[in-house]
Amino acid sequence: QSHVVCTDDTIMPMLAPEKTRKARMWVYVGDQHNPYNVFDFTLGRGRDGPMTFLNGYRQTLLADAYGGYDGVVVGNDITRAGCWAHARRKFVDAEKTHPAIATEAVGIIRQLYAIEQQARDKTDEDRLCLRQSQSQPILAKLRDRLWAWKDQLLPKHPMAEAVNYALNQWNELNVFVTDGAVPIDNNISEREMKRICLNRKNSLFVGNERGGQTA
Repeated sequence: QSHVVCTDDTIMPMLAPEKTRKARMWVYVGDQHNPYNVFDFTLGRGRDGPMTFLNGYRQTLLADAYGGYDGVVVGNDITRAGCWAHARRKFVDAEKTHPAIATEAVGIIRQLYAIEQQARDKTDEDRLCLRQSQSQPILAKLRDRLWAWKDQLLPKHPMAEAVNYALNQWNELNVFVTDGAVPIDNNISEREMKRICLNRKNSLFVGNERGGQTA
């Protein structure tokens, strides 16, 4: 029933002959009107997991750039929204290879987050108006800079990978300025994943598929 569902996944090791298998734990987080979080266990990271869980869903899915979601949203009337925290992290990770670009890119993205601070307590309608009046011009500026950086960097340069990530996800990363209910990032799902990571440190693995479902 949520207008926006946020999702993320992480490895959940499962015992298997001779070595542990990299099974996955997924989280699906509802919006403010449906404030629930549901965890789902699968044996792998294929698109069958989210496709099965989201069967019949027809609204907005907020996720990272994992290609498996493409098969979930295409043809299912699902709007896919992107995560600016992931896009920003790519520039931070590549900072040492080109500090000037990283500084400028992160600085522009920081402006988007400053506007989100102003919009935090507003209604979806007022938040959308603020984003379209203030965030939209910033996005246009960033897009011009991304294309300029792409032209000056070698394709295999680490910073080029950060630039391409943003450009390849550009439509998804702009969904939040067309819908006031869509968060600018997927951090809520990543926070939920922390409890899985903590459990992974304590229990190390699940014993079998049934154990994963129980977890």
